[in-house]
Formats: sequence, C-alpha cells, structure tokens
Amino acid sequence: MLLASLFLVLFGAPTTSASTPATLLGQWESADRTAEGVGNILEFRADGHVTQISASMAEADYRLVDDRLITTWKDLATGKMSEVETQVDFEGNNRFLEKSDIDNSGDTWSERVGAAPAKGSPLTGQWCSIFLETLPAYREFKGSRMYNRLPVVVLRGQYSVDGGTMTVTMQGQPSGSYPFRLEDGNLIIKNRNGTEKKYRRPETSLLSGY
Repeated sequence: MLLASLFLVLFGAPTTSASTPATLLGQWESADRTAEGVGNILEFRADGHVTQISASMAEADYRLVDDRLITTWKDLATGKMSEVETQVDFEGNNRFLEKSDIDNSGDTWSERVGAAPAKGSPLTGQWCSIFLETLPAYREFKGSRMYNRLPVVVLRGQYSVDGGTMTVTMQGQPSGSYPFRLEDGNLIIKNRNGTEKKYRRPETSLLSGY
C-alpha cells in the first residue's frame, strides 16, 4: 500500500505564462496525507518549471535535555501522544550521532545543511541523514518543532496558467489541464477524476529547490 501511495501522482508539464499569479509561486504540500504519512510537495517556479515530490512527512515537538533528544509525536488517527528518546553526541556544530539505547545497529549520523546558528540550540537548522543506508532524509529543528521529510519519488516538468486552469506536463507523462483556485491561503486543484486536492504552505523550507 505504501509503494502504491508513493506512485499516485497528480500531475503531469508545458510553458511559462505571464498570467501566472505570484501567489501560486513557491512550495506547497498536501494538507491531507495517507495513513503512512505520505503526501506530495509541489514547487512552482516563475520560469514555468514545476517539481512534484512524493515524500514521507512527519512533524513532532522536541526538546534537548543534556545529551537526550526527546520528541513528542501525535497519532493523527487517534490523537494519542507518545515520546521517543535517543542519545545524541555532537561532533562540532555540523555533525551529530543519534545512538540507539539497545545496540549500535540503529545509530544514525546527521550532517548539517547550511550554516550553523550563531546562538540557540545546537540542533537548530536543517540536517541530512541516510535512511536504510539508501535514501537521503531531511530534518529541520525550528523553535520547538522538528520536521521530517523523506523524498521518494521526484518528478520535474513545466506548467502554464490560463485563468483558473493549470496545464502541466511531467516527465514521461501526458499533458493535463487542471482547474485550480487559491482559497483561504490554500491551493485547491481538481484532479483528473474530479476530486479536489488541497495544498497548504509548509511550515518548513525543507526540499525547497530540491
């Protein structure tokens, strides 16, 4: 089911358009995700290029107590809260190791993406690690929140806008036209089957320009 969800894509990409509203540009993410936390991230650029990323996405509250990273997770289906605690060892400002309390098979290195903050928590900022020794995974620690993004399928293409219709062609896919609207800060796109997909502005800039 997870793999099937990852390959369910909305779009398919053509040319630039002077009628593209500035409020459409930038990054959007699925307001609703699958039970496994999979959704789409869309990024529209002013030059008519668009990127769609199918990714596993999750957020949690976090706090750093001495050498312990404590994350608090909310089950979206039940509302139940749970905590996960791991030991972290920093190697300077740009690298840290999360150590398993059971054995070292679960140890994970993370490396900083971008500059380290001048002050505040040493975790603040964006990090990259390798998931299952195969996939790059990204995290951002911002305020008291942790954002996780694991990109799995990336499609690139072009788009154009004519009034309330977006024409999109992604690599290896036929061109398609989709009615859309911007409503209450959200992007609403009508899919090929007539259902509507809602996207919101992300709270994190992870995968921007990916």
